[in-house]
Amino acid sequence: MKKLHTFGLYDRPQAAILKEILCKEGIDCLLRNEHLFAAMGEIPMTECFPELWVVDEEAFPRAKLLLNGWLKEDKGTTEPWRCPDCGERLEGQFGACWSCGRSRE
Repeated sequence: MKKLHTFGLYDRPQAAILKEILCKEGIDCLLRNEHLFAAMGEIPMTECFPELWVVDEEAFPRAKLLLNGWLKEDKGTTEPWRCPDCGERLEGQFGACWSCGRSRE
C-alpha cells in the first residue's frame, strides 16, 4: 500500500470524489483520516489531514497520472467564453452552454 495524496482539512469532499473516480477506473484505494478532523486539538493538526492510499503498488503510477490530471483540470479555470449558437456569456469553468446545451469548442 502506498500513499497517493494528502488533502487539506477542507478538501474531504474532493478526496472522496477522487477515491470514487479511481475505484471506477479499477484502482483499489482507501481514504484514511477521513473523520479525524473531530479530534483536532487532541492530536496534531497534520495528523488530521485526509490521505488517499492505493492498495496495489503496481497501480500507483496509473493512479498518480489520473489524480494529477484531475487536479490540474480542477485548478485551471479558463477565460470566459461566448456560446456561438445563442450568444450567452459563460464563465471559463463551464464546458457547455447552460442556456442551449452546446459544448464548448
